[in-house]
Amino acid sequence: MKAPLSWLREFVSIDTRIGELGPRLALTGTEVERISPVGVPGDPENLSRFVVGKVLACDRHPNADKLSVCKVDVGEASPRTIVCGAPNVAAGQTVAVVLPGGTMPDGTRIRDAKLRGVESSGMIMSEAELGLAAKSSGTMELPPSWEAGELLSHYFAIADDVLEVEVTPNRPDCLSVRGLAREIAVITGAAFDEDLRFTHPWGDRPIDADIFIEVRDPDLCPRYAARVIRGVTVADSPLWLKAKISHAGMRPVNNVVDVTNYALWALGQPLHAFDLRTIRGGRIVVRRAFPGEKITTLDNQDRVLSEDMLVIADAERASVVAGIMGGIDSEVTNDTTDVLLEAANFAAPSIMRTSSALGLRSEASTRYEKGLDREMIPVALDMACKLLVEVCGGEVSVGTIDVRTEPLPDVVIGLRTARVEATLGLAIERDEMADILTRLGCMVLADGNNLRVKVPTFRIDLEREIDLIEEVGRIHGLDVIPSTLPARREGRGGLTAFQAARRKAEDLLAGCGLVETINYSFGDGRWGDQLRLDATDPRRRGLPIANPLSIDQSVMRTMLLPGLLQTARANISVRETRVHIFEVGRVFRPVGSQLPEERTHLGILLSGQWDEGSWLNTGISVDYFLGKGILERLAQGLNVELHYAPAEEPFLHPGKSAALSDRQGRTVGWLGEIHPSVLQEFDVRSESVIVSEIDLDTFLEDCAGATMFKDLLAYPRVEQDLALVVDAAIPSSVVVVELRVAGGELLEEVRVFDVYEGPQVGEGRKSLALRLSFRSSERTLSETEVNEIRSLILAKVSARLGAQLRA
Repeated sequence: MKAPLSWLREFVSIDTRIGELGPRLALTGTEVERISPVGVPGDPENLSRFVVGKVLACDRHPNADKLSVCKVDVGEASPRTIVCGAPNVAAGQTVAVVLPGGTMPDGTRIRDAKLRGVESSGMIMSEAELGLAAKSSGTMELPPSWEAGELLSHYFAIADDVLEVEVTPNRPDCLSVRGLAREIAVITGAAFDEDLRFTHPWGDRPIDADIFIEVRDPDLCPRYAARVIRGVTVADSPLWLKAKISHAGMRPVNNVVDVTNYALWALGQPLHAFDLRTIRGGRIVVRRAFPGEKITTLDNQDRVLSEDMLVIADAERASVVAGIMGGIDSEVTNDTTDVLLEAANFAAPSIMRTSSALGLRSEASTRYEKGLDREMIPVALDMACKLLVEVCGGEVSVGTIDVRTEPLPDVVIGLRTARVEATLGLAIERDEMADILTRLGCMVLADGNNLRVKVPTFRIDLEREIDLIEEVGRIHGLDVIPSTLPARREGRGGLTAFQAARRKAEDLLAGCGLVETINYSFGDGRWGDQLRLDATDPRRRGLPIANPLSIDQSVMRTMLLPGLLQTARANISVRETRVHIFEVGRVFRPVGSQLPEERTHLGILLSGQWDEGSWLNTGISVDYFLGKGILERLAQGLNVELHYAPAEEPFLHPGKSAALSDRQGRTVGWLGEIHPSVLQEFDVRSESVIVSEIDLDTFLEDCAGATMFKDLLAYPRVEQDLALVVDAAIPSSVVVVELRVAGGELLEEVRVFDVYEGPQVGEGRKSLALRLSFRSSERTLSETEVNEIRSLILAKVSARLGAQLRA
């Protein structure tokens, strides 16, 4: 929202310096993005250089066909000679002149100059040179009544400061100059002009003779009002009007359209002007569009409408997409003489849906979709009719057609002073509360020590007592509220067990030399094909995003892996080949029509050499076993057991991958080297990329928590080695688990230190060399005890796995 300072001053007496206004607004919740000067530099010395001039004579330049030599009266003792290149300059014109020493809006400083041999003292300006139009074909002609030598700034704003304000969605009242002026008046204590009476002469013709209005869908249009102005002359707007709407960021069109834009910006109520001649059948019908109905909007685009969209139609066709943009068939042109002026209130959700569906936004839709004050409609019509009569001529037909539903009931809220103090932590006098709310436009009545507050219709965001407390707090000053601790019985904080374990996992990986990365939670729906996932794999079914920013961000992720691969590609493409990263984040699995299941996953990716480049570099590249070592370090640090089994993930290299499970046998993730074809799909140019992904929600359920002390010195450990021959298909991890179960508490550790497959053990068999460590926390184990346990272990694994002791 752009608000020129000169326009704001029409509603409020602003004495605060412009540089101080921004921070004061920000402290009360209205963020000022910037304060920008527009027009020429506004210092008094520069403004004195921009004056009204009278062209006394205009002759052809002796040395240039496209230049004229003008004698111009600028209120001095003698006229000035000014060389002008405008084709329309002529004797008798009243023009805008900048004298030598003046600085233009683009920073150009005007000086005395000799142009093709003729001295020129000043410049005759066009509208474009003053910033009032994108381009101009000639000089800016001023009204003949303006006196030579008068400052242009006395007639219209040639210099201004513009506040660019970020208005929150709950404050549509601030999407107008008047609404923002009220906000400034409240926080600065300045006087605010509450008068909204605009008067204009009426004609003799009744409006019922001009138009009939029918509202068929009052649920989408609770109020629709119109007036008719006959005999208007469509032309350029006067300069004061052009200056105001230009400085506010709008483009001047013609006097009729500019008046509707002026009322929109001043009061926040959108208006629309129809060429009355183009309305067929002499009637306006507010209705839902017919399925497939078409309209060509003012941007010259053909729009196809659906039956849930509201249109303003005549007896034959739709003329306006209600609340968004008019149709080209009914626009005001230079030939227009009679105007139908519309002011309406539309249902905010309907406007938002239609605007989104059509991909079409306008200043009107921006306001309608937030909800507007229905009672501002007659005020806006009064203002616009007054201006139209002044700048366009014509007569206003007698009466207003106003079709509306029942007025909304008054909103009256009780405000307890004790509740204000308890919420804000600050005692504020009741009279100050009443004064703040009154300045905000509320009607306030005393109710004992409390207040009864009637909310104005333009503050649709004030619904509950807490809303009034917020208003009192922000205007009184959020910066003066003391900092205090929350009043509660227990003030202890801390992390949950899961949060603490997650943080420890992140610290462990960082300690291993990995860098944490954060990727988007949404991605490309083509990931399933790139990862070669089976058609029935649930990880293919990413939850689609209703209104994605792009096709690359159209679904919620079901895995962390694609994001990690994209991060690796981005780094490798700029020659950062050592990519050692991890990510902890949410993945989203669709669950029918319900909200998706959210799980916390841990992803790891390694590529390139392990060591940094230096004379100590070992030259070791990352591989499967390095990734496995990092996972085992993670499991050890979290007191979690990890077991490995062959994996069948289609995106991993066969023979260099493993499925991960916990001590309860639950699958918690996978580890492996990315298949070369998948690397090619993601354009990751690396010989080997090791990845792993773990479901932390399941993985950390097995976390043993605190590490318990174990005495390792009081009693010695007894170690025995043995070689077991088992089927080659049996994973070594299964053998280790069976040995631990069979060995009981005295078997402290089982470790595989060698594997043999060959003719000595037979085809389809393998030999596992294992080291068994026994220890008791109460006594020294004898050799006899250890041998007995060993015999029991061998018997059990022989029975369960068919294992044989290798001779």
